[in-house]
Amino acid sequence: MDVFLLIFVVAIIGIAVAVNIHVLFYYEEELDRRATKNIILILKAIIVTSLTLTWVVTLLLPVDVRNSRPVPGPLDMQALWKAAFITLAVFLAIIVPSAMLYSEVEGDDLVKNKRRYVACYLLAVLFVCGALVAITYPFLASADIPVTQYACGSWQDIDAVDGVICDSAVSSSMRLSVGIDVYIIAVLCFIGWFFFVVFGGIGLSAVPIDLILEFIDRPTAIDEKSYLERRRILGQAAQKLLEHASGLQERDGKVAYKTGWRGARQKRTVKVDYNKWRRDVNLLEDEFERLKMSKFHKGENPVVSCGKLAGGILLAIVSLLWILQILISVISRQIDPNAAIPFLDWIFIACESAGAYPLGVALFAAFTLYLCLCVVKGCFKFGMRIAFLFTIHPMRHKATPLNSMLFNVEMLLISTAAVVQFAQTAFGDYARLTDADVIFSAQIKHMTFYRWFFENNVFIYTLLAWFVLCLLYLLCKPRDSANVQLTNKKSDKWLAKLVGKPADPPADSTCTKA
Repeated sequence: MDVFLLIFVVAIIGIAVAVNIHVLFYYEEELDRRATKNIILILKAIIVTSLTLTWVVTLLLPVDVRNSRPVPGPLDMQALWKAAFITLAVFLAIIVPSAMLYSEVEGDDLVKNKRRYVACYLLAVLFVCGALVAITYPFLASADIPVTQYACGSWQDIDAVDGVICDSAVSSSMRLSVGIDVYIIAVLCFIGWFFFVVFGGIGLSAVPIDLILEFIDRPTAIDEKSYLERRRILGQAAQKLLEHASGLQERDGKVAYKTGWRGARQKRTVKVDYNKWRRDVNLLEDEFERLKMSKFHKGENPVVSCGKLAGGILLAIVSLLWILQILISVISRQIDPNAAIPFLDWIFIACESAGAYPLGVALFAAFTLYLCLCVVKGCFKFGMRIAFLFTIHPMRHKATPLNSMLFNVEMLLISTAAVVQFAQTAFGDYARLTDADVIFSAQIKHMTFYRWFFENNVFIYTLLAWFVLCLLYLLCKPRDSANVQLTNKKSDKWLAKLVGKPADPPADSTCTKA
């Protein structure tokens, strides 16, 4: 029995729980931190458990590698993979959405029986998901595994060297039916790829760019006069947003009970305006925090600013390495199977062969969990730029409602399956001879309907194209409206538009360097 492997798995879970509890404490609102209601504690437990589940599912691949070679280990990785993805499906479709729904209606007086409301939602979700799987499974649960057939006229001893055993080989396929558990994994991967491509493609460029911009636009010290003037402008903008909020509330009350096509259109209009209002509130809060830091802290701590610059450069390198890994180990392998060479795989394999298995897992975790970070960042960036589609849920230090955390957790969960399949595909040499290779490359990749997407790497090509487009767009327009320096004309223009008057050109004395 590989005792080290068992201890290592327990250690990964323990580290994940500790880190995710710290993440919860770092972002949660002070009001939620002091709350002792059972429902609040349950919501926090769901957040920590969901984040830990993301860690566990993502890091099962290096555990599978350790368990598969040089000899099979004690863990039944087939069962672990299936159990992990079934648990992921339960959290994704039932637990986290129910927690989000309950947190939204908790303070809504219009919903009298909140538990019944959530229970009805659960039954509806279970019915829809169950019907979807039950209807599609009989038709799409077969996999055409590619095989090579040899037609031999006679058999010869394998040790013989003076003859040809079989020289007639024909490419063929063998149809197998996969179990319901593997089919659920395929569905999770297929749906998750859409979210991973859209948000992950944005995040691969947005994460490093935003960190570098935070260094460039770091708050600097300002004098008393500039602080008072700027605070007055921000106060006027805040007053306008409050008036807008009152108007939205009144409009929402008028259309709440309307039905039909016109009523639905009016509700959508109110929802779009609310999303834009949330975006403006978020930008104004950022600007106010920057103003307070410039006045009371004499600007941002230089250590923090330099850390953001170093982090942005480092993560830009990580994004570049991911793109190179896709080109070298995935795209080239599809064009010519003999031309593909190990890239990042070589680092993980070298750690494994040198006895530095924990270092290899740490590097693997850094690359894969970075993709999860890109999904969250891409979702927020998408909401800031295209606010009419959905409400943004930014993660703020000690100012993030539990509902916003749950929304980001849901985005992580829905993309986790695709991240795992992507990692298994991108690190094909590292993942050889594993149960993950059997599940993803031998079964799911060749399943009816899904095979065209996975065999031709449609999602990976789309991810590359989307990354390039987003990179060019963010290089041309890197900032989110007012998220700029206090003396920047774009910020003054945004605030003037919000207040409702022409923008005055910024004076040279508005901001003075420390």
